[in-house]
Amino acid sequence: MIKRVYNLAITSLLLGLFTTAIAAAELPDDNTIKPFTAIYDMYRQGDKLGQGSRIMTSLGDNNFSIELTSNIEWLIFSDRRSELSIFNYVDGKVSPLSYSYERSGTGSDKELTIEFRQNKDLIVKPEAKQSPDKWEDGWLDEMSLHVQIQADLIAGKTAFEYSLISNRGTLRTYKLEVIGHEIISTGLGRFNAVKVARVYDKQKFYAQHAWFVPELNYTLARMWRMKKGVEQYDLVISQYTQH
Repeated sequence: MIKRVYNLAITSLLLGLFTTAIAAAELPDDNTIKPFTAIYDMYRQGDKLGQGSRIMTSLGDNNFSIELTSNIEWLIFSDRRSELSIFNYVDGKVSPLSYSYERSGTGSDKELTIEFRQNKDLIVKPEAKQSPDKWEDGWLDEMSLHVQIQADLIAGKTAFEYSLISNRGTLRTYKLEVIGHEIISTGLGRFNAVKVARVYDKQKFYAQHAWFVPELNYTLARMWRMKKGVEQYDLVISQYTQH
């Protein structure tokens, strides 16, 4: 009798482990960033200004690229931009390798390139007056910042502070915090999104909010910015493909 009970217990344990293993194998691996293509519509005070895209691509050996392009027309104003960051990604940490920025349209055209060299030299062209000569671990650029935020949200973080070299070649600090969850409407439908706010220390009349969708691997789904009481833009996702 004891032997029979023992055998039943062992059988139940093995079946339980087998069932758990099958369930684990069926669960999607959503604990890391994944390459994607996302298309966005941009609005300002209800008027559609144009479209933009963000594309992340795997380059192999834990290296990736993320590229942003946008084309905006509003009244007599036009703005075309292209940004590209190449970075290394291991265990939730983004380490930039290079960044390029081009802007054309109304006003002055601008170009900038940044190299994050292995010997910690920072090469910014054209060099800004306050461009650092060296970079430190944890520093980002304007595009790799997007990826690090996404990775940190996947990891469950709710407060963030980042140092980055801006598209002006200067060192800046960004502070962000999760302020809740909110249902948002997009070109892909309605989603329960994580709402993140940028924390401004002194600029009282500025506000910037971003919404990230867990169902889309925490990809940015909407970004809204206000300056001195006037809406600057409202960026809303309309297409998404995971590679």
